[in-house]
Amino acid sequence: MKTFNIKDFGAKTCDALQTEAIQSTIDACFLAGGGRVVVPAGVYITGSFRLRSNIELYLETGAIIRGVRDPEEYFGYRNDKIEPVDELIKEEAESGKSKSGIATSRWSNGLIRAINAKNIKITGEVGSYFDGCYCFDPIGEQNYRGPHGISIWYSENITLTGYTFIGSSNWCHIICKSKNITIKNVAIHGGCDGVNVHYCDNVLVEDCNINSGDDCIAGFNSHDVTVRNCTLNTPCMPVRMGGNNILIENCVSNERNFGTRRWLADEKKMRGEVTDASCNHESHTAFSYYCDYRWGELRKPAENIVIRGCRFEQEHELIRIEYDGRHRFCRNRGLRSILIEDCEILDLIHTGMVWGKDIEKVTCHFKNVKIACREGYGHVPLLAIGNFDRLIFENCIIEGYENPTLLLGTDGEDKIEIINSTPITVKKVTKEECLEAHPGGISSADRGNEHNLNYY
Repeated sequence: MKTFNIKDFGAKTCDALQTEAIQSTIDACFLAGGGRVVVPAGVYITGSFRLRSNIELYLETGAIIRGVRDPEEYFGYRNDKIEPVDELIKEEAESGKSKSGIATSRWSNGLIRAINAKNIKITGEVGSYFDGCYCFDPIGEQNYRGPHGISIWYSENITLTGYTFIGSSNWCHIICKSKNITIKNVAIHGGCDGVNVHYCDNVLVEDCNINSGDDCIAGFNSHDVTVRNCTLNTPCMPVRMGGNNILIENCVSNERNFGTRRWLADEKKMRGEVTDASCNHESHTAFSYYCDYRWGELRKPAENIVIRGCRFEQEHELIRIEYDGRHRFCRNRGLRSILIEDCEILDLIHTGMVWGKDIEKVTCHFKNVKIACREGYGHVPLLAIGNFDRLIFENCIIEGYENPTLLLGTDGEDKIEIINSTPITVKKVTKEECLEAHPGGISSADRGNEHNLNYY
């Protein structure tokens, strides 16, 4: 394998930007047919650079790539002479899609960019890391979020392994319309979402330690996704997913090490400070169904989501499938089936929801699941439910509730099965009473800030 060391192209540890030197190294490697771009020990301050096909970006022990805190330094790919994106910019600008569905929008910027690339790798030895430095963007999402950590679009055969990423200004990984993706032994600390996969196929996330400030694993319209043996610690959703053939297996969510940066004082955001005690540190729900409508119709039915052998502690709700018209992230096709098996979901304080779409009703199956509420919340209904095909509790233990109750807001009492489980009461109520009982809709992080919800 050919190797190209960024120091041979002028990169050095100092207080000046090293963007040009890093990009020049990548370009030389690409033009030579591919190989490994080596980042030796040292701190390299940089704006956005573009990773190209057949290249491995390799961080040696002690190598630190630190993003600059000026959001205007993340547009370099727009002036790319080797693989121009002019036509893509024009095409996407005329598409009418929201900012999050466009690779060339400000919202999609990232410390590392890959567009239309094949066979790319990012590898980190122990003791190497990326630092997004919480780049502040006053015209970004929610008036503070800057570029993502790693932003990959229209690519295939992607391997990300071994490194740590801290302080991502927005999502740490956003991978869109790509396939054959492996993320292993990656650690994420702080930032916003950990790993997002939209319109992706054949994804493996394994042995990762995700301590994010927003959703850990998220995405929609993705197929054949496996998340295995991961830590998923978040003040939002450990799993917010939609798609086909999704397996979440042997994962644990039991700490809330970073809060939601949304609630930091503006001056602290501007300084790039991490979250503090003023920020939310409570997780919303173990699983939330995700089906954003702004990117177009789903490619396949959303079904066969399996969550198996996981432990979720400090969760507010049991589950959140809220196809009731209130939530902006649940207005596409309905989820057809989900199985939660051999799991523990603990410390519940709110009423969850299983509310399917009228014409695509959901089958939700809890099997061998331990469910427990937080002390003092035994009076809270377990779920608000409606528009489901089947709701099954099989061999489930429910602890702490005075009288576990389902609030049924539509027809369907005959489709509820309680098999060898703690007895559950079904209470027939109106849809309005179901919606009032469930605190979903606009998430708590967005309440009072509805003007900014459509930024991306």
